[in-house]
Amino acid sequence: MVTTENKMVEKVDMEQVCQECSKKTKISKGPTRSFWHPRLKNLNRIEIHKSRSHAGLLQRFSLFCIELYEDFLLLYHAMDRFIFPRRNKIYGQPSPYHQVTGHLTFGTRKKESDSPVFNMHIELWARTIWGGYRKLSEGKSDFSGAFSLPYDLFYTHRFYIVKVWLAIYQTGYEHFNKKGQHLPNFTEFKRIKISKGDLVGIEYCCRQIQLSYWEYRQDTPLPRVVIKDHDKNAPDKYSPGYNKTLEKQFVPIELIKLRHMEMILLGQGLTYERITEDYPENLTVCMEKKIPGITRSDEWFGRRMMNGMYACDFDRDPKNQSLYWVHHHWGSYEKRYHHYAMPDVDMWFELKDNGLPIPVKITLTGPLTEQEKDLKQKRTFTPNDGAKWLAAKRICRVSAGLYAELAHHFAGTHVNTEQYAIACFRNLRLNPISGLLKSFLRSVVLVNHTADRILIGNGYITSACALTPKGIDQVVYNVLGTLDWKGFRPQQPISDAHTYAKASNLYWDIVFDFVTGFIDNPANRSEILAHWFEIHCFSEDLVNHSVPAFLCHYLQNVLLDGYGKMKGNGSTDWYQHHHRMDLTDERPEVNGVKKAVSRITHKKDGQEVTEADINQLKQACTYIIYQATFGHTWSNSKQYDDIGEVLYCSLGLRFGKGPDGVMGPESDHSIAPDLTRSTQMMWWSNMLSRTGYGFIMADEDGVVPPELRDSLEKHRQEFAVLDLDIDIIQSQTNI
Repeated sequence: MVTTENKMVEKVDMEQVCQECSKKTKISKGPTRSFWHPRLKNLNRIEIHKSRSHAGLLQRFSLFCIELYEDFLLLYHAMDRFIFPRRNKIYGQPSPYHQVTGHLTFGTRKKESDSPVFNMHIELWARTIWGGYRKLSEGKSDFSGAFSLPYDLFYTHRFYIVKVWLAIYQTGYEHFNKKGQHLPNFTEFKRIKISKGDLVGIEYCCRQIQLSYWEYRQDTPLPRVVIKDHDKNAPDKYSPGYNKTLEKQFVPIELIKLRHMEMILLGQGLTYERITEDYPENLTVCMEKKIPGITRSDEWFGRRMMNGMYACDFDRDPKNQSLYWVHHHWGSYEKRYHHYAMPDVDMWFELKDNGLPIPVKITLTGPLTEQEKDLKQKRTFTPNDGAKWLAAKRICRVSAGLYAELAHHFAGTHVNTEQYAIACFRNLRLNPISGLLKSFLRSVVLVNHTADRILIGNGYITSACALTPKGIDQVVYNVLGTLDWKGFRPQQPISDAHTYAKASNLYWDIVFDFVTGFIDNPANRSEILAHWFEIHCFSEDLVNHSVPAFLCHYLQNVLLDGYGKMKGNGSTDWYQHHHRMDLTDERPEVNGVKKAVSRITHKKDGQEVTEADINQLKQACTYIIYQATFGHTWSNSKQYDDIGEVLYCSLGLRFGKGPDGVMGPESDHSIAPDLTRSTQMMWWSNMLSRTGYGFIMADEDGVVPPELRDSLEKHRQEFAVLDLDIDIIQSQTNI
């Protein structure tokens, strides 16, 4: 890659060039799968090496037959519902002297066998000899999980009643009526057949019914959901529209990767330049074509660290508050040093007159060549170090890219959102907060299940950087231990040029106003209080399954006093507080362990609720929606911009074969990821950024509250000034 002196780059109108390239490389709905392309059933079929697509003629014909069969089943069920509608009418004359009873509990494990499932909608159904449906009774489980459904015993014994069953339903509030009000919808979760001959006497007892319903995993300390089979018994499912969009947008990217893998296998001379050319042009490639060297300049480096995918935390340097400091610590996590370099990174910036940061010093701690063994050796570089300075900035870009992927993207939005999704779907059914949150929490557990296999664990990242699977788990665990809804607010801008912080704060305010309007609505407020017990259980699940609160040793020493409280003498003013855990707040304890997530409420009865409880609920709901939508969108969609050119930034760098190790020039390809990892990285970043579905403004599935879309539309121009197109903000964490 050609490089130029920073003085030459300064003469260029970087803003104009960046806008031109941003417009040119903006992701559209294309590319799309053609008729002759392979087919892909869903996201869970994606693999790093070769996705489980259907490419052969016989495979595609078989898939066509399966899809035809599935379409026939859908048509059959639609016809069945049309010919034999399930009327919302109770048949017979239910008597309190004849009841179907039982007790609902979570899970099949002994640990949760006494945990009740409350407010679960239950119906008793029968079917006639000519196919008609008859609802015999309906009700809900109480706070102890018990239910009792009175029915007409004599009606069930009529000769034309041939089948009787108990149906247990999930309750959703994702859809809206013409007035924009939430409509509850019931999806059958479990069916229990009842023999007609057993319905005699006063009571028919179903005993304990254990539901494998949004169970917490026991094999990980993280709050994750049990998914035994993604395609058969997952607690959630993707919408049909999502699967179709994924197939159309993903398959062309998959074909590029497969072609490269075949070239590597056959030794057909695949090069790094060919990899870059074959994938869609990204922002840095476009910028380099217009002005060679511009993306390796100090100005571009600072711009992307502030407003790119990395979105770094800019703290004042405690020792020199005229500088801003960014630190990436990798030394505490398990790593392999055989091939990949992974030093700790410290970057110092000063603000230019235009408000953008410019790097003035970089310190790398750890081995920079394969022969070095000292894990604590420090080396500092400045702009006066020429080629070494360029190499140091490259290491920083890679470190920031990996940190953004693991900390901001996977831990900060995916896993963080999953813990709220599990608690929400386990506990919220009658409370209106169910309708407020559920549409934003769909799909996240499914995509996380796939990420466990192809991204972390033994997936792509562990093959492309020094971190081991255990090391990645440690990163995610510690990051999750720093995240809490209480006291959170997006990072505060450090200058007028800090567009990421300004856009995130604008979005936060819009969501907070939307949440406040929803909760303060008199009709919603009364129902929220009436079913406050669900909020209490939601809060308790969050706290009980939260990871322990975490603060690294360095921050403990410089931020906290001898009693574990935040120092109040002004010595901590350099630290950005807003978007981090509130260190002044007392952490909730469970079995003597201080937890990361705060309680929303201690109250079980709505009559005891104070305005403080309501305000905490507003804050928590705003945080959940923010992380599931804007937080995820930023770290996910920007990958195409900042990790879409292998030699510019990857997720790991090799030591290389030169005497300077990882500090060698870009032309030394022994430092870059090998060709296999390089095309996989490009495939990965394009797949994550290009497979878009479920946007707030597009509202493809009709699940986004109209008030939120209207409010965002009113601020469209304000976001545009901050270089954010509101049309790309996703309504769910589904990729």
